[in-house]
Amino acid sequence: MRARQACLVCLQNQAENVCKMLHTSHAKDIAQAINKKLSHFKDAKDTAQNPNSPITQPLYPPQIAISIYAYLAAALGVEDPFLHIKQESMVRANAIINNLLARYSPPELKYIESSTESQAQYSLDSITQRLDWAVRMAILGNVIDYGSQSAFSFEHADFGFESMQFGIFDIQAFAKALDSAQSLLYLADNAGENIFDKVLIHTLKIIYPNLRIYYALRGRAIINDLTLADMAHPLAQDMQKFCTLLDSGVRSPGFVYDDANAKTRAIYDSASVILAKGMGNFECLESSKDKRLFLLFKVKCDVVAHFCGVQKGMMMFKHNV
Repeated sequence: MRARQACLVCLQNQAENVCKMLHTSHAKDIAQAINKKLSHFKDAKDTAQNPNSPITQPLYPPQIAISIYAYLAAALGVEDPFLHIKQESMVRANAIINNLLARYSPPELKYIESSTESQAQYSLDSITQRLDWAVRMAILGNVIDYGSQSAFSFEHADFGFESMQFGIFDIQAFAKALDSAQSLLYLADNAGENIFDKVLIHTLKIIYPNLRIYYALRGRAIINDLTLADMAHPLAQDMQKFCTLLDSGVRSPGFVYDDANAKTRAIYDSASVILAKGMGNFECLESSKDKRLFLLFKVKCDVVAHFCGVQKGMMMFKHNV
C-alpha cells in the first residue's frame, strides 16, 4: 500500500509523542526538523490536501519511518528509545494472556475414529476450531502499538476475546494451506505481541509437529517493534522451544523484501506458508498477491480502513490472493 498524505501527519505525531515520552528539552527543534524531512514527500499540487492521496514517491509508510526514526534516535542520543516500553509490554502482555487463557480454554482436538494410535490424526473440524481460537488469541496482541495513529495505553486498550470483530477471517484457507505445509515463516511485529504469538505458534506445533517455523524479527530497533535482542527477555526466551528466531535485517516497521538479509529472503522464498502480523507488514505486503501469504492485523488508522473498506478498529485475517 503506497503511503498517503495522512501517513506523513501520523509520522509527525509519532515523533512528537516520542519526544514527550522522553521529556526532551529540544522537542520543538526535533519536530521542525522532522516536518522538513516529511515535506519532501508532500504533493505541492494537491491543493485540496486529500489525506488519502498518494505521496510523491512510491514508498510504503514503514519505509518513510526508517529515516524519521533514525534521525530521532540520533537527535535524542538513544539507540532504542522504546526499550523500557518493550520490556514493560512483555510483562503486561504476559499477565493479560494468562488471564485470557484461564477464561477461554482451547477447543479440544479430536482424533479421526479410523486412525490408529501410531498414526493418529485430528479431524479437520477440530483442527479448524483450534486454529480459530489460536488466531484470535494472537491477533489480540496486535492491539499493542505505540506507532499507531492514536496514543496507546494498556489501561485503555480492549483485549476482549469475545468483542473483537473481523472484516475478513480466512481461517478455512489457512487450515487448508497448513495441511500440506513443510515450513511457515511468521513475520513478527511489536514487543508484547510475541507473548500472544507464542500461543498460536505452540498450537501449530501441537497440530503439525513436523512443521518448521521461523519467527522473523526486525533488523534494528524501530518504534516498539521486536528485535532479536528483545527476545532475550525472560518472558520471551521460551519461544525458541517452538520455532527458530530469525534476524530479518529489515530496518522498517514493516517487512520489505528487498531490505531483508539473504538468509531471510531465502526462507521467505521457500516457505510453504507466510503469516505476516501487524499493520506495518500489511502495508508492505498487501500488493504481493501470493497464495502462501496470510495477513493478520488490527485496522488502526483511517487510511488503512479506507483502503480495506472496513471500519477502524476491526480485525483482519486475510488470505492475500
